[in-house]
Amino acid sequence: MRCNKLVLLLLPAALMASCANNAESYIQSADSVVVANDLADINSPSRKIIHTADIRCRVDDVYKSVDTLERMVNELGGMIAESTMENTTASFHAVRYSADSLKQVTGYTTTAHLTLRIPNLYLDTVIRKVPMLATFIDTRTMQRRDVTLKYLGNAIKNQAAGIAPPAIADKAHGGVKENTAVSSSKALGNDTVINRRIENLQMLDDVNYATLKVDLYQPEKVDVQIVADTDRAASVPFGSRILLALGDGWQLIKGFVIVLLTVWPLWLFVGVVLYALKVLRRRKWLFFAK
Repeated sequence: MRCNKLVLLLLPAALMASCANNAESYIQSADSVVVANDLADINSPSRKIIHTADIRCRVDDVYKSVDTLERMVNELGGMIAESTMENTTASFHAVRYSADSLKQVTGYTTTAHLTLRIPNLYLDTVIRKVPMLATFIDTRTMQRRDVTLKYLGNAIKNQAAGIAPPAIADKAHGGVKENTAVSSSKALGNDTVINRRIENLQMLDDVNYATLKVDLYQPEKVDVQIVADTDRAASVPFGSRILLALGDGWQLIKGFVIVLLTVWPLWLFVGVVLYALKVLRRRKWLFFAK
């Protein structure tokens, strides 16, 4: 029982130490200046070559093609950095289908954009697979960018600043041996050195994993739907409209009566004025009659 407890206590520490060693080894790979092959050869495996490719093509079914490529990349140990798919409407028509429904006809084109990170060893395998899915290839571009000198330049500058490379040439026995020297703490904390190490790590990632961008599209397709005619459904029957009109007219009459009653002082004033004019006119008539 005590042995089991001891194992459980030591296991997390061992895992943490292993992770720390892996991380340190990964960081030290940015400082390597020793190569196994002749760099003078342009096709030397030791050169740092970044591979990128772009393909645009037409396929019969965008969804199936995207699914096939994504499955392949995952099986090869790659990564799907970006995957987008959308439908673009090319035309739209709506016609009457029945008394209460419409037929909507939409012409659309499906497109997809993929950014794939593929182990450099399998880039050609994926690139050869894309034409098998395509019915027409618009463009195909491949680029190889050599960053060997830039990588070595950063590593040599860091070595001059006090960073110990992880391995050095074994002059006595030939080949490469582990470097036992320790990097200076001042160099490890220098921002310029840190930036160069990060840049080298980024280059190593780009060298190990090629970037393939694929744009897919398919011929225009048609989507037909029978939908409810909302305008027809929202319309009011003729009989109901007559009743509503009569009701609105009655409301108008009541409102007019209310307005007339509201201005009763005006009617009173008008009546008094008319009565006064009538009295004055009668008196004037009697005066001239005499």
